[in-house]
Amino acid sequence: MVKDDILGNWPNQLINAIPMQGFRYKLSGVSIALEGWRRGLNLKFYRLDDSENKFKLRFYLSNDKRTHHFEASKGDMTTAEADKICDDKFLTKKYLKKAGVPVAEGNIFNKNDTNSDIMNYCKELGFPLVVKPLNANGGKGVFSNIQTPVDLLTAITTVRDELNYNKVMVERYIEGEEYRIVVLDNEVVGVLNRIPANVIGNGHDSIRKLIRDKNNKRKSNPHLSNLKIKIDKDVKSVLYSQNLDLKSVPELNQAVALKLTSNLSTGGDSVDLTDDIPDQLKEIAINATNAIPGLPLSGIDVMVNKSKNEYKVIEVNTKPGLGGHLFPFYGQSRDIPKKIIDYYFPETQGIQRSFFYFNIEQIYEILKSRSAKEISITPCPTGEFHKKEFIIHGKVQKVGYRVAVTNKAKKMNIHGSIKNLEDNTVQVVACADSTDKLNEFKKLCYEGLNRAKVTSISEYEYPYPVPIGFNIETRDEERAYLNLQEEKEYYQKKYEQIESSKVWKVTSPVRISLDYIKDRIKRIRRIV
Repeated sequence: MVKDDILGNWPNQLINAIPMQGFRYKLSGVSIALEGWRRGLNLKFYRLDDSENKFKLRFYLSNDKRTHHFEASKGDMTTAEADKICDDKFLTKKYLKKAGVPVAEGNIFNKNDTNSDIMNYCKELGFPLVVKPLNANGGKGVFSNIQTPVDLLTAITTVRDELNYNKVMVERYIEGEEYRIVVLDNEVVGVLNRIPANVIGNGHDSIRKLIRDKNNKRKSNPHLSNLKIKIDKDVKSVLYSQNLDLKSVPELNQAVALKLTSNLSTGGDSVDLTDDIPDQLKEIAINATNAIPGLPLSGIDVMVNKSKNEYKVIEVNTKPGLGGHLFPFYGQSRDIPKKIIDYYFPETQGIQRSFFYFNIEQIYEILKSRSAKEISITPCPTGEFHKKEFIIHGKVQKVGYRVAVTNKAKKMNIHGSIKNLEDNTVQVVACADSTDKLNEFKKLCYEGLNRAKVTSISEYEYPYPVPIGFNIETRDEERAYLNLQEEKEYYQKKYEQIESSKVWKVTSPVRISLDYIKDRIKRIRRIV
């Protein structure tokens, strides 16, 4: 069963289909690949190795009319020119200004410019300011709302000397909230407001306890599960500025800021505002996208000052992350992968989405280990299917029950999964092309299963997606135990290979002498 506390943030078609842990940066690509595959497109994942031999996951979708390659959310209709422009923040600003898009005033400085040159320019520009590397991503090296020359010099030296960025951009700081707006084919398809890390008081818990509770809630969100609020010096400093510390108990509904930057990676909240932004802001985002040649899909970062009705575009991204839109911390999920497949494969728009999914974790590990260079996914099953959930009661754990049921399911061409539950029952999710086949399979779950003894089977409708094939699923602690068992078997096999080798036999006298010396050393240590 799926935990109730995550259902609010899960699009129904992605429940169980997207891994909870470790796939935050791959959510965009996997969700697009899954959407296309479910519509009957051919899907192949492949690996790329960059100059540093770093593994990169790629995929392509195809039918008899066209083939399109993807890197995360970026498809091959995004041109190399668009990539080049958006990789250079200052060049991006030139294109935006030329198109009449409002941007923050600023300038770029390279390694030949001295710190004094930058400081003199900033005096003319005026405080507050923003300092950031020209080609960094994810908020790395960004210093915002700089108020004094001392803080400015600290930011400049950190970016240039400690982080080793040769090109630095300085801009006028725009007061307000930062929105991420995704534009596709002249349409705004998603808007997020990224709020700096915070907690809301309940009148009796300390800030430390509120942070812990919020982190537990973030664990249930596939996009935020690995992005905890970390209690570091920045958090303590921000609390100190509010005359608070980790032991303070905020009043009921009192909002307590924990960070100044809105990055989700530092604990920020993602709030969907797609239905709430004014037409003027939508128009600015669409114009900013069109200002960059060859950019059908974009992620536009905009600073929004509601009180002044002021908007400034601060960045354009060719590869916007979709995880925050699919799984916002607050608000409505936005099915952007569906719109991307509509755009790249318009002929598939009338095809009903299947509820099957494939094991992306297994595919990823095979490619990453270099066991294969590319993997073609079995075509998605088509036609009418029926799903059931069976809860098996009795003596059904640690008696080989799951293996026996899995073998029967595969012989009957049943899709689904089986796993042990914490209450000593077993959950079976079964999917077949007829109800008769499901009823027959249910009977087989009672019969001929070695040492197992089934006392009863509870049957339920199953509304969520199911995997192709039939898989044995494991809980976290069980998976850890199995990993240790695999490791033990691996080293046992290695030991046996070495023990039977000629080298091992020839060196036997030397090893006996070494073992004697080691034993003597251990005895001497005990005496001393």
